[in-house]
Amino acid sequence: MLPVILLACCFFLLLLIPVLLFLFTYIFRQACVLCGLPKPSVLTAFGVMLLIRLSTFVSEAIMEVIVAESCRAAGLPRWETGIIVVILFIPVDLLISAGLHAALMNIKFGKGIEVWFVQWLIILSIVIVVSLIAIIIYLAFG
Repeated sequence: MLPVILLACCFFLLLLIPVLLFLFTYIFRQACVLCGLPKPSVLTAFGVMLLIRLSTFVSEAIMEVIVAESCRAAGLPRWETGIIVVILFIPVDLLISAGLHAALMNIKFGKGIEVWFVQWLIILSIVIVVSLIAIIIYLAFG
């Protein structure tokens, strides 16, 4: 029974990947429009998002190793490493994302920063709305 449930979960996650890719590409396109830039095509937006995510993934992995070793040497608990990495990586993500967006879309670096902020505000608002709906459902049927 357990392998069937595990297989179903993996299949569901596999089907969720294109939906998430579309969602992030759509959010990126809307952020460009809200910042006064021309709306990029779906393929262009997907390419820009893919390059940005790959480069931030690599740099975040490097930062994770450095912070983990530093925390281990300082005697800090392992769970604090994740919090430190998230806080330290926000400005790095901003620089990488804005720089790549500016270079790939031929816009100014300041507009790239603006798109990054608007994009994360949209994502944060979606997370807050989904969380509030989940809390309301939990309290109603809980």
